Amino acid sequence: MNSENAYVPWRRRNIDERRVWLTSSFRVEFIKLGIEKAGSINRLARELGYRSRIHPGWSVRQILVGEQPFPYERLLKMSDFVGYPMEEVLRHRTEPRRVTVENTNAALREHGLWCYHIARMRLR
Repeated sequence: MNSENAYVPWRRRNIDERRVWLTSSFRVEFIKLGIEKAGSINRLARELGYRSRIHPGWSVRQILVGEQPFPYERLLKMSDFVGYPMEEVLRHRTEPRRVTVENTNAALREHGLWCYHIARMRLR
């Protein structure tokens, strides 16, 4: 067996610790605060370190709608940028399977971000 392809339990655990899923209601509210402070989703993304020339806000949009988790380092930057204590942010941590289209859409509507409404079912 090739040692490069061997299953190493600690690798998977470290990867999961660096990716933070937040509850839909808190995640949407948190990102909305960041968008309001930055002025746009693209400016927020640049504040967090995303550097795409075409659409830097794409990754933030993916996090907003629950398609992907926050990378831990970017969550730290977001916490600092918005002025929200990281300990409080981590209280809203959840499991990926608990982030659903329904609760994300409800949170988007509740916080006035209905333009990001998710029309399709995701498979994770």
